[in-house]
Amino acid sequence: MRSFVVSICFLFLLVHCTKTNPSYEACERADLDYLVCSLVVYQSYSYCSELTSSVTGTAEVKAAAKFRCDAERLVGSYLCEDIKKKTCGTK
Repeated sequence: MRSFVVSICFLFLLVHCTKTNPSYEACERADLDYLVCSLVVYQSYSYCSELTSSVTGTAEVKAAAKFRCDAERLVGSYLCEDIKKKTCGTK
C-alpha cells in the first residue's frame, strides 16, 4: 500500500512539473531529489524516535527528546520542499 501511495505521489509531482516548468529534465531531477531527501528525513526521524523511546527520566526530559526529533523532522521536510521549489518552481 505504501509503495502505491508513493508511486501516485511521484506521478502527480512529475505531471505537475511538466505543466509548470519548461525544463522537464531539471524538474524531473528535482522530483527525485525531493524523494531522496524525504527518505533521508524519514529515516533520520525513525532513528531519532528509537533513541527517544529509550530515554529515561522525568516527563520533561522525555518530552524534550521527542520535541527535538519532531523539530528535526519539520526542518528537514521544509528543506526538502524548499529545494524542490527552487529547482522546479512549484508552489
